[in-house]
Amino acid sequence: MFLKTLDSKGAIIINKEHQYMMEVLVEGTRVMQMAKLFRGRDIPFDVIVSDTSGCGGTRRIRSPLANRLRCPITLFADRSLDWRDFYPLQVVYTFLNDLEKAFPSTCTVSVIGRSVEGRDIKMLKISNSDANNTGIWLDGATHAREWISTAVVTYIADYLARNFDTLSVNYTSKDWYFVPVVNPDGYQHSHTSDRMWRKNRAVYGNVISGVDLNRNFGYFWGRGGMEHSSGDPSHLNYRGPEPFSEPETTAIKDIILYSGTPFKIFLSFHACSEAISFPWCHTADPCPDYVNLLEGGTAMAKAIFETTGRMYKVGNFKDIMYYASGTSIDWSYGTARIPFSYLVELRSKQDRFTLPREEIIICCKEILNGVKALVEFSDKKKCLNCSVIPKKLRN
Repeated sequence: MFLKTLDSKGAIIINKEHQYMMEVLVEGTRVMQMAKLFRGRDIPFDVIVSDTSGCGGTRRIRSPLANRLRCPITLFADRSLDWRDFYPLQVVYTFLNDLEKAFPSTCTVSVIGRSVEGRDIKMLKISNSDANNTGIWLDGATHAREWISTAVVTYIADYLARNFDTLSVNYTSKDWYFVPVVNPDGYQHSHTSDRMWRKNRAVYGNVISGVDLNRNFGYFWGRGGMEHSSGDPSHLNYRGPEPFSEPETTAIKDIILYSGTPFKIFLSFHACSEAISFPWCHTADPCPDYVNLLEGGTAMAKAIFETTGRMYKVGNFKDIMYYASGTSIDWSYGTARIPFSYLVELRSKQDRFTLPREEIIICCKEILNGVKALVEFSDKKKCLNCSVIPKKLRN
């Protein structure tokens, strides 16, 4: 009724209505005002065009009812994720809470920290509470603009939660930790203001310059010069003033080291190179578990190919990507001693960070099967690097 009233008064134009969402057109100069109004009424939304020109975008869309430049905004009427669209932070967090309500015996949602701007960093744990379980970590949206990573993490969480009672012991003998949005400030900013925002929203030099959270972890932080990370706050790969200077990376460090769970798998999802990479990132030298990691990554890639025909590259990060220091997988492997540590670059090379919505589901399905293949592979392997001491704090 509220939206219909706004439409009747000319404040918005209802352009499309679907079962789960509504697209409205807003005059370009009033986008921020309307966004504030929607937030105040707890209405989840996504600004479809947000870059330059009159409405914050490069596309000009003419309303059939008014000859003025307008911006399309998607309002999510139903807050359940269906993986047919990319959703803002509030919808993702509602999804986590709904899983906890639906499956209270296995699902627990907690706040593991707060972002630079004070937003919750929420984690879902799925577990049968067996003290002998090993742990599996999955995270997304370390880089804000990589929306498909959040979709994949939530899709896998939904599958585990809904099918937990019928899954084999390979899956039920694990404590599953899901953080769909590591970087909530940046993620929200990419939905409302700057679609291509990458870093968090940290302030340095009285400017919101942000820190690349995947250069802020403590293992070999700041080593290797500009090729590995940057000391310039304006650079996309700015590492921050010191290791774990950011609350987002500190939250991950603390939960992994203090959870009491011996983690065996660490998966951080990114976009968009279609690659399965493992340590090291800071050096070309092979890590102790190189063969196991290569075989595990190959098992994932094979399962992905068998699902959709998509071919993902596999290799240590430096060989198939570039040099990087202070990354989460170098830290998870080198410090937290998680033997199967991977950074998975999702779709798509062609569309980069703006993956078409119709590819979300298929990407989620192929990665789910890849993760399942890795879990089954890792259960058969012993590792050289897995002397986990979960209660001991390491820097």
